[in-house]
Amino acid sequence: MKAQNKKAFAKIVSAIKNNNSFFVAGHQNPDGDSLGSTLAVASLLKRMGKKVYAFSNDRPGNDLFFLPGLDTINFGALPPLKAEFDAMILLECSDKKRGGNLDSIFNSAKTVINIDHHITGENYGDINYIAPNASSTAEIITQFFEYLQIKPAKDEATNLYTGLVTDTARFLHSNTTAEALRVASVLVGCGADIETINAILYNTRPYKELKLLGRALEKLNLLHKNKIAEITLTAADFKLLKTNPQHTQGIVSQPIMISSVEVSILLREEPGRIAVNLRSKGKIDVSKIAQKFNGGGHMRAAGFKQNGGKLDIIKKQILSVVKAEVAKLK
Repeated sequence: MKAQNKKAFAKIVSAIKNNNSFFVAGHQNPDGDSLGSTLAVASLLKRMGKKVYAFSNDRPGNDLFFLPGLDTINFGALPPLKAEFDAMILLECSDKKRGGNLDSIFNSAKTVINIDHHITGENYGDINYIAPNASSTAEIITQFFEYLQIKPAKDEATNLYTGLVTDTARFLHSNTTAEALRVASVLVGCGADIETINAILYNTRPYKELKLLGRALEKLNLLHKNKIAEITLTAADFKLLKTNPQHTQGIVSQPIMISSVEVSILLREEPGRIAVNLRSKGKIDVSKIAQKFNGGGHMRAAGFKQNGGKLDIIKKQILSVVKAEVAKLK
């Protein structure tokens, strides 16, 4: 472990030792890494004798309902206004708004700890641990367990492995490093339930999700010499199939399998906002594209949301930016 990482971990350990009550949260519309890391950190703090309020602004998709301890997270339920916390820990939140409207917690907490792995991460905390080279926040948290010389319990290992395997797309993405694989080995050795994880995440799909995937592929457009794939799902599409935006998981990654495609774009019309997901084969950094729309993410996987935006206008804007990037390719 690098000296600077040890120094940052030492600061976090000191903050934990010197505080008693903690507010722990991941980002809105949580994925496996956000929820898995939140659950593992909350569990670790409780093992260390701390009071914990674990929070998530939104509920996850059905595919993450298997995560052990999920019932300990307060979904969409902020603590009473009079509640005060010694410290708050935000996980995988590249900016302070990523976790939701948490201003009351920011204002009352004595210490804010920010742990993230996004290259677009901001230093908004009193203590910031941002590791862009890490595959996932779950990888960082596993390293933190090791720094503390505390072995993750089976449920903690299952939650952390879920974060690791989802953020690397089953170790297919370029963020699958030697360290990511080492951490995966550690978590399996600690009892991570990889059989359940693989069965539910990768071998189980709801009927409605498959129907929506079919609809999405029917609407797939190839643009700019077939280098850009674009799919738009409207409110009418969701209504027709009796589905919702949670059923879109994995859709944006499908067109990347087309040999000519460099960037895949999925636009979703959600209540009161437009959501855009981006995927890249690697020649184009979609996190930089997302940043132009106040979003973020990774080089190969990023996205953004615009409240009150109009679908046609946002589609025109994102296609213009992506076409300009693709045009630079040789």
